[in-house]
Amino acid sequence: MDSALDDPSIDWGKRAWDTTVFLWSGGVIFFAGDLLYTWLVSRSNERLVNETMEKGTRPESTVSEDEYIPRPGIVDLLERIFQPSKNHSYYHVVCGEHGTGKTSLSRIVASEIGQGIIYVDIPPNFNELGDEFGKALNFNFEEDVSLTMRLKKKIFGETNDAKRSYSKWERAMRVFKGASAVYKEKHGKPPVIIYDNVSRLVHKNSEILDILQDDAKDNADDKKYIAVFVSSEGSVPRRMKLRSAWSRAKRPVIEIGDLSEKESMEYLIDKRKVKKEEAKKLYELVGGRFVTLKSVADDFIAGQSFETLLNSNNVLHVGMLRKLTKVEPNEFLENNVFAYHPIDKTVTFQSRSTECYIRENADEFIK
Repeated sequence: MDSALDDPSIDWGKRAWDTTVFLWSGGVIFFAGDLLYTWLVSRSNERLVNETMEKGTRPESTVSEDEYIPRPGIVDLLERIFQPSKNHSYYHVVCGEHGTGKTSLSRIVASEIGQGIIYVDIPPNFNELGDEFGKALNFNFEEDVSLTMRLKKKIFGETNDAKRSYSKWERAMRVFKGASAVYKEKHGKPPVIIYDNVSRLVHKNSEILDILQDDAKDNADDKKYIAVFVSSEGSVPRRMKLRSAWSRAKRPVIEIGDLSEKESMEYLIDKRKVKKEEAKKLYELVGGRFVTLKSVADDFIAGQSFETLLNSNNVLHVGMLRKLTKVEPNEFLENNVFAYHPIDKTVTFQSRSTECYIRENADEFIK
């Protein structure tokens, strides 16, 4: 039987040419369509970012109603710095140890005010920094919407994630600055950008923190936008103070500390329904650090005795304390045994339980 290839009625050369033209035309149409789509997204970015600036990022609060503790003094302070006047020319630094509620309060106040506030949560993974900036601004990066670029990424994989992230957040900042100018022209005052969890940058990506600080200083000088740095480590303000850009930081640094005894007792009695006598014992055990207070309240309500909580709370710090011999002061701070307070440049114990343990077992550490 003769093969179809031998059929003289079929012009295989023409068919090959037609196929080539079809594929080439399809490719041209695909790439042209992709370029047009990417261009349209790029054009809409400006509108989306300006709309986001108008309504604000409005971060969601992770605190439930039964865990929320009103702290009017701190809330009033945050409301003032999140709503700058037209002549405001300083950036701000907000500090507080882990578990004091600084992030929760910042989120709540930023969400309630809304307009003119962009909230960026610095991620633990630096490679996601650019995406977080884009998310905060509702900004679409072309490499995330272009089918061609996504296909290339799928085939060849990611290359140099850190460089790509760096480029992304820089592009997002340029867009933010453009939107800031539009916002200020319309409302007569600068917008605010909040950098939460900036302590995640200080150890491995401190140059990014330096860039953000320099940019915050320059734009505060020009009253273009106001930056607020929120940190859970004293190492952030210590580093920032050593740089010339500190000249435009509003002083003193805002420090969000532990709950007062009154606030702690109200939380335990009114919200957790712990009896007054037991609430007093729990407060004396751990102090007003909310995250620790909540933890011991959870355990106590679940049935653990006060004696069990007392013992477990002490043991929690033993291993760490015994390792802290003959080390530099910064290492004490990094190991969360002591806390640095930038307002008066003092150092205290990280928590009430740590202090109690040291006092009760002083003979073991001072020999």
